Amino acid sequence: MRRRRRLVVWGGVGVLVAALAVGLVLGTAGSSAQAPLLAPLPRLGGGAPVALTGAHGPHRPTAITFFASWCTPCRRELPEIAGVARAEAAQGGRVVFLGVDGNDDPASGLAFARASGVTFPVAVDATSSVAPRFGLYGYPDTVFVDAGGDVAGVVRGPISAATLRQWLGRLSSGSA
Repeated sequence: MRRRRRLVVWGGVGVLVAALAVGLVLGTAGSSAQAPLLAPLPRLGGGAPVALTGAHGPHRPTAITFFASWCTPCRRELPEIAGVARAEAAQGGRVVFLGVDGNDDPASGLAFARASGVTFPVAVDATSSVAPRFGLYGYPDTVFVDAGGDVAGVVRGPISAATLRQWLGRLSSGSA
């Protein structure tokens, strides 16, 4: 079972790398990169191909925020997440951030992310097919993937900056 999960992870990484390459070719990989997120994302504790091995090097813990421009709680939350992400990057950036704009007009979602101060990559999931693979059905939600590529935790609903920092500490220390 573990071997099969790892094969799915590496297959998903290949798809993600190809998707990022398409984004680069289409000129969407600017400061708030847009790249389709196509890989399947399994349950809590399972392997997560969205660990971004191809984009950020192997085995990087990842915080994934799911949001939409029309989501009222997201309008309060995303600027806070962007601020924590910038602080994390300034301190060496052990944890990678990824945004997933779901069930939204891509232009509106990316404009919202930029206006919120997001500097990490933002994937567009216009049909909202990625979030349900985590068991998520609302916005905002945040998923944490550990250095081993497994889903370490999920925070449903808005996340505070303090809780986000706690998760970053857990991911950085390997205790997630």
